[in-house]
Amino acid sequence: MDQNRTHPRRARVSARRILTAAAAALAVAVAPLTLGGTTAPAFAAGESTVNLDLAGQWQFSLGDDPAWADPAFDDSAWSTVEVPQVGGGEQFADYDGFGWYRLTFDLPAGAEGTNLVASLGFMDDVDEVYLNGTRIGGSGSLPPNAQSQWFEQRFYPVPADAPVFGGSNTLAVRLYDMTGGGGWYQGPVGLFSKDALRESVLGISGPLADPGSTGWIADMLAEQASALAAGDVDGYVATLADGYFHDGRDRDRRERELRDWMADSGTLTLTDASVEIVQSSDGRLIVDTNRTISGTRDGVPFSFQPTSQEFLTVDPGSERELGNQSRFFRDYVESQAENARREYVTYLPPSYFTQPNREFPVVYLLHGFNGGSREWEPRDFGTKLDELYTTGGLAESIVIMPDGESLWYVDHENGTPWRTMFVDDLIPHVDAEYRTLASREYRGLSGVSMGGFGAYSLALAYPELFSSVASHMGALNLSAAQVGVTSPGGPDAQVQSPLTVVAGLSTEALSRYDYFFDACEFDDYVFDEAARSLNTLLTEKGVDHTWAVYPEGRHNDACWVPRISDSFGMHSDHVRAAGLVENNGPGVVTGVPGPGTDTGATAAISAAPALAATGVSVGGTVLAILALLVAGGTLLLAQRRKGAPRAE
Repeated sequence: MDQNRTHPRRARVSARRILTAAAAALAVAVAPLTLGGTTAPAFAAGESTVNLDLAGQWQFSLGDDPAWADPAFDDSAWSTVEVPQVGGGEQFADYDGFGWYRLTFDLPAGAEGTNLVASLGFMDDVDEVYLNGTRIGGSGSLPPNAQSQWFEQRFYPVPADAPVFGGSNTLAVRLYDMTGGGGWYQGPVGLFSKDALRESVLGISGPLADPGSTGWIADMLAEQASALAAGDVDGYVATLADGYFHDGRDRDRRERELRDWMADSGTLTLTDASVEIVQSSDGRLIVDTNRTISGTRDGVPFSFQPTSQEFLTVDPGSERELGNQSRFFRDYVESQAENARREYVTYLPPSYFTQPNREFPVVYLLHGFNGGSREWEPRDFGTKLDELYTTGGLAESIVIMPDGESLWYVDHENGTPWRTMFVDDLIPHVDAEYRTLASREYRGLSGVSMGGFGAYSLALAYPELFSSVASHMGALNLSAAQVGVTSPGGPDAQVQSPLTVVAGLSTEALSRYDYFFDACEFDDYVFDEAARSLNTLLTEKGVDHTWAVYPEGRHNDACWVPRISDSFGMHSDHVRAAGLVENNGPGVVTGVPGPGTDTGATAAISAAPALAATGVSVGGTVLAILALLVAGGTLLLAQRRKGAPRAE
């Protein structure tokens, strides 16, 4: 698990805030209709509503045996536990390894043919799930190359032949805990039909649309599929409304993206499966579809847009698609440095749609060890940022949350060139695709734990790119070598600790930035001492900074999440001092450009306000697991404070 968290202090995430992008892995298994080589939308019809709450008493055992997936296995001798166990399972408090959960239940008769989805909430760290002995899904990677996915909400489609309607069923969950505490820590837990999932889990309610609306929307979806099958990007774009915006893509970006895919593939296959069209309770028409766009890349099959559940709003007047209008979503950059896609999460501020000519500062927010870009979702970080930029009165900014895996935000010799990707690919991509103020005066970095190391290391290495930097509980005293990382370029190219870098810079060089950093007094990895050391260095050099070591708290969310107004407040004060111009009018721009600023904005986006029911809202996070295997032995990266309790 990620030790940046303390489970007992974890706040329960409202089920209704776990929204569309949380279901990105969801693809209900319905065979699409195929007509003349194109794929027509497959509508779910005649289904029964299934809304089965499976939270409660489950059977549990530590250990691992494939026979435990068999519904015939007798688990009566196992212990009984509550699922979910809010804050994590005490069974994993002093145990790292496998545990199994089992539950036997009945499904109602008469619901045969209904597409079911298992919504299983959040587990720490890795899982595999079986229904009646059939594997229906899994998240993370099991040993020997274990990789945690503690921050991912589990949505697993149920194969049509797996459930027994009108009879007994057994769900068996194989969970692997990597380190620290673990377990099945948060719901919702249940089996749902698609309509029940929308309402009970995703918070989208309303009846199915009338036959007239269903007819023209079906025609529009078929028109999109036919256009891509024919290589006709113009035909596809013609189905998009003027105010189209979907996960960061306006009409222009969507067109460029499709033309790039066409150049690789020649034609594309768009598949809409298990489509339902909903007249939502607030009057919108929403298409609930499991959408895939596939083709070929380098001569082999490739999913350009992997299957995901999407909620598309449509405009009844023009009979065109509006997209999902989300302000908090997953995106990616096609990285030349990595020759692969690199995921990131984007937050767009409240005025992004209402002031379509305005450009915004950018803050890059870096997660901790054993985390990922999606960990901000379960924390409902989009809502927290909205609060800062509305009732909190801070200067609105775009926030980009890149996936740093556990790479320490540096280039790896014979491995991932993460830092090169970030500087050469991601930042130019963000400035090209979003309405940013693309100069150092309006670009900042924040990070937590490993991300604090990354934020300070990157900012100090690239003064031409960044001018404000913040760290919560940062690993500011560690170098790349201390965490087992070797970068290309020899000894002189190795990334030093932020403390070492600050010690070697002049007052003039250091004064180019605004700083914030903090830690808690009982930090499990003694990063409070790193904060004190950085304060001493900056004070001796006469460099202004804001810092704190709080008198209570450890290395977990409770230490830093309540203080995000301080770090983002520093970024806000900084851009305002740099000349940011803010206005609530409909057509207002920008800040006072700094040297070399590109004042050209992306094409204006005229879109409706962001739809709360169609943005992502899920993610856990960041805590550095600071014991790594290096050269076959365990290297303790930071001495644990003597007598400190273990972070669960």
